[in-house]
Amino acid sequence: MYFVIIVLVVSMYLLDLTLNILNVKHSRKEMPDNVKHIYDEEAYKKWSSYHSEHLRFGIVQKSVFTVLILGLLVFKVFGIFESIAIDISSSEIFQTWIFMGIYYIIHSIISIPFDYLHTFKIEEKYGFNKTTKKIFVIDHIKNFFLMGALFSGLLAGLQGLYLAFDSVWLFVALAWVFLSIIMILMFVLSTKVFVKLFNKLTPLEDGTLKEKIDKLALELGFEVDNISVMDASKRSSKLNAFFSGLGKSRDVVLYDTLLDKMSEEQVLAVLAHELGHATYKDTTKMLLQNILSFGLYAGLIGLIMQYSAVYIDFGLSGVFFGFAIILFMILIDPISIFIDMLTNGHARKIEYRADGFAKKYVGKEYMIGALEVLAKENFSNLNPHPLYVKLYYNHPTISERISALEK
Repeated sequence: MYFVIIVLVVSMYLLDLTLNILNVKHSRKEMPDNVKHIYDEEAYKKWSSYHSEHLRFGIVQKSVFTVLILGLLVFKVFGIFESIAIDISSSEIFQTWIFMGIYYIIHSIISIPFDYLHTFKIEEKYGFNKTTKKIFVIDHIKNFFLMGALFSGLLAGLQGLYLAFDSVWLFVALAWVFLSIIMILMFVLSTKVFVKLFNKLTPLEDGTLKEKIDKLALELGFEVDNISVMDASKRSSKLNAFFSGLGKSRDVVLYDTLLDKMSEEQVLAVLAHELGHATYKDTTKMLLQNILSFGLYAGLIGLIMQYSAVYIDFGLSGVFFGFAIILFMILIDPISIFIDMLTNGHARKIEYRADGFAKKYVGKEYMIGALEVLAKENFSNLNPHPLYVKLYYNHPTISERISALEK
């Protein structure tokens, strides 16, 4: 099993590397006719350079983290982490916290320089970055403690269930329920709590756009509780918008960059697309898909906890919950490829349906215009490799979406 884990880590690294190189090479081929006009010659050269730099940066970053995990596994450093945790605390849950805390700190220390280079070198070079160094530092401090607190709570809950019940299958069933409840809570609290920790949301000013949004929502039978503008421009010039909430009550969040770059009708088309998802209950179906996936995740954790020999092979004294999470993160990588192929394929289909919904209620030309603006301002890849799309894209390509709208 030792060699299986090592080969798996190396194989996933090589697969990711190969797919990214294929994708960048394919993107330089002639673009589909219906998107050629989005980038002029100067913008295309800038876009090509941007994606090439991203590829090189991604290869270096992925290589460093692959070497890190391989080093920790091969040199049995996780066994040292276990010894430190056991020496500090007799509580199994605290031992797991200490073990994962050491790994989390090491990972964060390596991640921060990469985040800095990405933000202040690549994104700034191409005009996307608006983040100041002060905001960068504050965001990372907030993120460190928030993710640490959330992950600690998740680990304590899962391990508490594992310790409370002798039956592994009872643990799997309860862990499935626990993970599903946490996911739903995270979804519900996303805009109301987590987004507000990092961003300022202000009500959309009264005017024609607000009237059009209210009118559209009313026509479709939705109640818009809040229409907010997020100060995204203090970090990036890229565009986005999203809805949150379940049922017929929705909160709308618009990036201020979106309002600057799009016409009111184009913004309305983007929102109509999201309301299309709500009308067809796509968000609820997505949550159900995730709940099914979490059943698989819980089962995998339960399975990993049964084989003490694997832990001993990597220098630990026996089954240890913290290392089980490390093994889970390694083993879930290849499994996720097959899950994502199925879920992303379905997701791409429902994106066409949501586009058609926006076409019906706002207009084809406005939805196409919105897609073109999003592609241009976000430096989208207009000609990705088909295999890359199949494995990683949960939206059709811009060319495919425009073709569907024009039919």
